[in-house]
Amino acid sequence: MAGWSKEKRERVEQAFYVFLEHCYINSKDEGRISLGQHLYDGQVRTITEIFDALEEDIHDIYILKSRQLGISTVVRALVIFMLGVLPGLKGAIVFDTDQNKTESRAELETMIHDLPARLKFSRIRASNRTGLTLSNDSKVAFMAAGVRKSKSSGTLGRSFGLSLAHLSELCSYDNEEGLEAFQNSLSETNVDRLYIRESTARGFNHWWELWKQARADVHHCRCVFLGWYTKPSQRINRTDLDWALYGEQPPTDKEIEKIKEVKRLYNYDISPEQLAWIRRKMDPTAMKDDEGDAEYEASPLRVQEQPWTEGEAFQQTGAVFFGAKALTEMTRSQIQKPQERYMFWAGQQFFDMQIFPAPNVKMTEFKVWEAPDRDSVYVLGVDPAYGENEFNDRSSIQVLKCYADGVDQVAEYAWPLVTTFQLAWVIAAIMGWYGKEGSEVRYILELNGPGNAVFNELRSLRSKIEGRLNYKEYEERGLQDLFRNIRTYIYTRSDSMLPGYNYHFITQTRLKVTLMERLRDFVSNGHLRIRSLDTIEEMNTIRREGDSIGAEGSQKDDRVYALALAVHCWEEKARRSLINGRRTREAEMARKSLSMVDRVALFQQNQLQSFFDRQQKSRVTLGQRLRYEQWRRAGRRY
Repeated sequence: MAGWSKEKRERVEQAFYVFLEHCYINSKDEGRISLGQHLYDGQVRTITEIFDALEEDIHDIYILKSRQLGISTVVRALVIFMLGVLPGLKGAIVFDTDQNKTESRAELETMIHDLPARLKFSRIRASNRTGLTLSNDSKVAFMAAGVRKSKSSGTLGRSFGLSLAHLSELCSYDNEEGLEAFQNSLSETNVDRLYIRESTARGFNHWWELWKQARADVHHCRCVFLGWYTKPSQRINRTDLDWALYGEQPPTDKEIEKIKEVKRLYNYDISPEQLAWIRRKMDPTAMKDDEGDAEYEASPLRVQEQPWTEGEAFQQTGAVFFGAKALTEMTRSQIQKPQERYMFWAGQQFFDMQIFPAPNVKMTEFKVWEAPDRDSVYVLGVDPAYGENEFNDRSSIQVLKCYADGVDQVAEYAWPLVTTFQLAWVIAAIMGWYGKEGSEVRYILELNGPGNAVFNELRSLRSKIEGRLNYKEYEERGLQDLFRNIRTYIYTRSDSMLPGYNYHFITQTRLKVTLMERLRDFVSNGHLRIRSLDTIEEMNTIRREGDSIGAEGSQKDDRVYALALAVHCWEEKARRSLINGRRTREAEMARKSLSMVDRVALFQQNQLQSFFDRQQKSRVTLGQRLRYEQWRRAGRRY
């Protein structure tokens, strides 16, 4: 379906600016003003982005913003305007609380009543507790999503059919069920449909999840970020007394990086006057000393209110656990797209299981960056769903390739729809695949909650395999002969599924802290290489509150905890033998980088050395035999 024509877009957009000229609000800074005569840069950009999107047939708008930019006000005005000029639309404006709903509704009603008659704008024909009906039969409902769960949480948007909606300050909503119901009430075909979601950040919450999803769906969603600098009044003029305190010092190295990033991402030039304002906002007590210029650092709470970029907007509200610099560097240098993606069809019995290439990202359970390598060492960290953390509804497995000087993530499994028995089969499948061709594989399993059931099923796999002697009918089931790999691995290592060879953990708070602290050590010193962006994003949500370390709010940390388990297994079970064998990353790279000529020369050298060794052994053997004969002939007195 095509978007709005250029002519329609220009006609409606121009009419909206005229409408704004006659919209009056009571502003915080200047009292009663005409909205159209006092538009901020961020408000103008928001209007332009929305109409650009409609012209491109994009109807879902996501706006991530700094505080006090007037975005909620101008979007509400746009919703009322669209309802007034497009007959028969049904719309809704959703707020976080009933108080905000009541205040904003009164503001909109006053806005409509104050419009001059010559605009010929639709007037209010009916008003009731739930909303307004305009004279052109358009309707708008006013709703409150709620900042805490209640019995009515799932009723948001039910019994409504909407083609226009504005959801304000989603960061405060605690109503995922209601938002899902609301989403299902929205039209997907009305050519004039428009759905605007706007909010500040306030940590890693449901709004963060929505923003990530929208960023990935470029064909249907338009994402707009508005930093603190899009409000012209946020500046300190050179004539101001505060200029000497905050404006005269040249930009620090960190500030220069941020200024360049804003220019690169949003094509916006930060002025010295604006820089002075954000310095005062972030750290008004910063002072220059003998050691150098002042560093205007701020707490995560303050940063998320006035971010420079969307990446800076989402901040942990507790103490940040993993260093942002280390994660940023890891993202830039190590993150890769998987070479292969798989999905498991486990079935109800072990021998039903099949593995297929995943047709798309959403159906991917198992991501592979490096296929199994000959004569290598691997560890699997396993965190079953609802094991260590009751909020983690996914089972996760991290596969690491081990060296004496570090570990590399080579594969990752994460999926919510897997039972404990099926998870055991998945573990066995991965171990069988990575354990072929002489490689060593260990697993470490979290036993809390459903972990015991997983372990019991792993122990029983041998008897299940012994009970099925004919494997012909099970060949070619994925991951290069699934059952043959598992059978070979179990019979090659009789202790492959037993506690003596593997790790079985019951995690308590103190032990989890130890594991996570050690994981942080290896992230910081570069011993751990992570390739999964999903894992890095989870690590960004980890914070520390006293003796508790975990994801903020209802966010997930199952990938991170499985990673911590795998790192612990490497350090405790595998690293010592690798150090003794001098199996480092550098040695591995040197072995793999040998050219064909080098390999032939090395082969010939080995063959020649083997020949000399055999000759020497023959001479030694012959000498021993001659001495024996001499001793025997001399009457054994030799």
